[in-house]
Amino acid sequence: MILEEFNIIVFITGVVAGVAVALILKSITTKNTKKNTVSNTNAITIKSLQEELDKKQVIIDNFFSDNSDHLLALEKRLAELRSSLSNGANQLSHIQIEPASPSTLQQELANEDSLAEPPRDYAPKSDDGQGMLSEKFGLKKQAEFTEPKRTI
Repeated sequence: MILEEFNIIVFITGVVAGVAVALILKSITTKNTKKNTVSNTNAITIKSLQEELDKKQVIIDNFFSDNSDHLLALEKRLAELRSSLSNGANQLSHIQIEPASPSTLQQELANEDSLAEPPRDYAPKSDDGQGMLSEKFGLKKQAEFTEPKRTI
């Protein structure tokens, strides 16, 4: 009987120790899981922000490439319209319309830019006075900084 009682005591001690070890391991794993979820949420937000940025970059790239394609198609259609107008004018009247090439249009735009005037000074002034666009216009420098009088 003594051996049977000893076996029962060892069994109960083993069960209690097993439950205690299981509870300790469970608390340790929950602490590690909480730490990992905090770090994972930060990593997930960084990853999600990067993915969102990449998606927006793709959208912007597509926007500009589509607009470029539309602009090229528009320029092609415009060239066709000019040639059609030129051919129609030749057939119906004696007026010669020269088809404009894209380089001609660029030269016209460059000529318009070169004809730009410098800014004018519209500030009211006397005949000898300096305008606001003059290099000497502005605040006058004082000879030296005077410190206010202090009383004791």
